[in-house]
Amino acid sequence: SHCFTIHDRDEFLFSASFHYTRCPEPLWRDRLAKLRRAGFNAIETYAFWNYHEPVEGQADLGALDRFITLTGEMGFWMIARPGPYVCAEWDAGGFPHWVIAKRFPLRSDDPESIRTSRHWFDLVMPVIARHQITRGGPVVLVQIENEYDYWKLAEPSKVAYVTALAEMAWNAGIEVPLLTCWTHQVRERPNPALGRVFDCCNFYPRWNIMKEVPPALAQLRQAQPNAPEGITELQGGWFSEVGGKLSEDQQGIGPPQINMLSKTVIEEGVTFFNYYMGFGGTNFDWAAKGLTTTYDYDAPLHEPGGLGDKFYAARGIGESLRLMGPALARAEASGTPPESTNPAVSASLRMRRASGRASGALLLRENNNADQTFRLRLADPADPARTLRVPRRGALMIGAREMKMCPMGLALAGGELRYSTAEVLAQGEAGRAWLILYEQPGRPVEIALAAERFPRITGETAYRAWEPASRVAVIGLRAEEDPRMLLVDDRLQVILLQRDNALRSWPAEFPRAAVPGVASPAAHVSIPFLTDAALLGETGHSARGIWADLEYLPGGHTVTA
Repeated sequence: SHCFTIHDRDEFLFSASFHYTRCPEPLWRDRLAKLRRAGFNAIETYAFWNYHEPVEGQADLGALDRFITLTGEMGFWMIARPGPYVCAEWDAGGFPHWVIAKRFPLRSDDPESIRTSRHWFDLVMPVIARHQITRGGPVVLVQIENEYDYWKLAEPSKVAYVTALAEMAWNAGIEVPLLTCWTHQVRERPNPALGRVFDCCNFYPRWNIMKEVPPALAQLRQAQPNAPEGITELQGGWFSEVGGKLSEDQQGIGPPQINMLSKTVIEEGVTFFNYYMGFGGTNFDWAAKGLTTTYDYDAPLHEPGGLGDKFYAARGIGESLRLMGPALARAEASGTPPESTNPAVSASLRMRRASGRASGALLLRENNNADQTFRLRLADPADPARTLRVPRRGALMIGAREMKMCPMGLALAGGELRYSTAEVLAQGEAGRAWLILYEQPGRPVEIALAAERFPRITGETAYRAWEPASRVAVIGLRAEEDPRMLLVDDRLQVILLQRDNALRSWPAEFPRAAVPGVASPAAHVSIPFLTDAALLGETGHSARGIWADLEYLPGGHTVTA
């Protein structure tokens, strides 16, 4: 009812759509490597029937097989969507023209529709099946059909067709969960076959986020209380049409929107979402009528492989989920939400309580499209009898249409971060523990650390307070253009960066023995490269030490490791 558990570990699936047929095969690895650097742990793709079998009886599924293999090799889970109908702004929605020429009702329980669908599934499902996680591969979910609610057909025929597709998939060896999107027949749980399938939502709200998203998710949750809340398509941009605006010139799909949209669905309890698109690519010969050849989509990863602000906005989500995802996967909304002194700023908590610890996230949203200042009052998740007033001094700041996801109860190599009003990029250990937080320059930040006594703090702060009853040290400071660093008891280094630099700084892991002068019981240590690099490439080590390839835009740069 909360999340997917993979290899006995609760997972928050953070996925990117990448259609291998819209990218030349020699570029697959480059695009996947960049998506991995953004923190994605899953890749979603359609398998287009007309691409793989343009002539009846002459099918070649080799590209699909190679793509799934590569995603697994590069450390992703895979979500496979073989249709038969897929939409995707693709020629005939994926149906081969030789199928359409038979002139039977498509996507129906007509005998010829069932026969041809079974023919396709008999081709594609065995390829997907042999790559399932149950057989050592990366495939964890398989979708049948696509947005079936928009297809005008009698209800009994629709139920029969979706049921037939599910049974075809199971008979072809699919063992992982089956899902659909915008297919309400699946939400009617009494059907014994469709009760084994779960439905998901797709959202393209631009800035109508609060109007469209929470109500639809509430309906999904009510209809499927025992299934994780999932979003198969979360707006990663929009397509471009001949004669219209290119994707990058359209309104309501930029970096601030993807930031607020993503954090809103997390706030609502979603534990699986997929950006459509993560990488759009090129239509080549297969564009739907009226579509441009470019399918850039203004996705986080651009058509020629370039990285823009949207990539780094997505990376901010991905890096937060690396740290907070395990807690958020089974988190619940706080019964009593935090109180904000400013009605234009809303706040909520999603927390998981396990083994005597509370961990999760504080979510803050600006609602009036203007810069705001505010203070918070909330029950301490670690001790509900205790009331937190944040910050101790002054007020917090949030920008127009901004949303923040701040860590609560985050376990660190050097202790525990009870809360932070700055967002978190990464944490690790290299001789001593380190923690990277980020905020916009000029804004105040407050952090609270668990401590047995008032710690020795080295570095400039705005204020410090010790709460002996709760064993918490509270530290106030201000984000600046340059990094701010604190050393806590010589065991934890806290690094506060301005947001743009943080999302272009890169932690990398190395064998402990390869890092000079580092004493640690761990087999590997994590080194953060504090910089403004566009991308971290390969890393490695030699007898002389460690190395990392960092890619920069032209101009002057600095780097600190």
